Amino acid sequence: MSQPTTPIRVGICGVRGYSGLEAARLIAQHDGFRLVTASSDALAGKTLRSLDPELGEDAAAVVVGHNDTLAAAKAYQAELMLLALPAEPSAHVTPALLEAGIRVIDLSGAHRVRDVVAHTMAYGFPPIAAELQAEAVYGLTEWCQPDALRAARLVANPGCYATATLLALLPLHQRGLIAQGTLVVDAKSGTTGAGKKAQVGLLHAELFGNFYAYRVGQHQHTPEIAQELSRAGTPMELTFVTHLLPVARGILVTSYFKVPGCEDAHEAARRVQDALREHYDGSHFVRVVDAASEAQLGAVIGTNRCILCAAPDPFGKRVVVISVIDNLIKGASGQALQNANLMFGYPETAGLQLRGGAGVKA
Repeated sequence: MSQPTTPIRVGICGVRGYSGLEAARLIAQHDGFRLVTASSDALAGKTLRSLDPELGEDAAAVVVGHNDTLAAAKAYQAELMLLALPAEPSAHVTPALLEAGIRVIDLSGAHRVRDVVAHTMAYGFPPIAAELQAEAVYGLTEWCQPDALRAARLVANPGCYATATLLALLPLHQRGLIAQGTLVVDAKSGTTGAGKKAQVGLLHAELFGNFYAYRVGQHQHTPEIAQELSRAGTPMELTFVTHLLPVARGILVTSYFKVPGCEDAHEAARRVQDALREHYDGSHFVRVVDAASEAQLGAVIGTNRCILCAAPDPFGKRVVVISVIDNLIKGASGQALQNANLMFGYPETAGLQLRGGAGVKA
């Protein structure tokens, strides 16, 4: 597939949120995409310059209210819409955009979970257009067939926790390296993962110097993770618990499990590390490191990287796998752009040059 000769016209629904703004910044530095429309009820009638004056020529795009998303997308001849909305609004707007011939990358959870019961439990409403759950390409880029992305009308961008967890576990489950009934996933995220909302638990005064688990036993990413693991091998039981870190951005996931038939934790960790290295050899964004201390938030913030490492736990006879990503980039907008590149024939890395540093703010 050859690259387009003119920039692809892109819109963002929900541009004022953290993921939407990050998407706008990434598109603005991409020579092959042009941001022509965006939606936000709070910014309706203004240009994107009011959100970020450094968006270049894309800053001239006029923001419309969410109810005018479809009309604006048609008027500005958008070819791709990125949906950075909550799941239910995304589910409602997607069918009309597809009907208008506009391709969609949905950053919400509206189209990730295929099972109707699991989706309803995760997001609190049944699928609006159930047939789209089956059509959507699950956009974990390193595990997608490029041909599937090139042909896709609708891409369901994975959740941030799911991205960090699945990149670590899928190669291992596919190779039979995770013993059934032993998998525990301990996940921690910065506050931007909760979005821009007025909530007491997210206030600086409440969170600074604090740390807590949330949505224990009912996190919406659990069925998504279980679904994708089952597609790579047999259905896998897991315990998945999320925690809120007193930092703005970043996700660190630690997975604990036993390797079947291997009681020596050091040998088990070696097998796991070798499997990760083999699978991601040549990957643009996934890096496997030697020491667990290298898998830290400061190494991924502001980048589309995922860093992985396996280590032995000889006391519990388990393997520990650590995975770190930036929740707003590799866990959201960066992965969306990675998918968009492959959808439209650009190099996978286009617009995603590493620009990291622990000081990068939301």
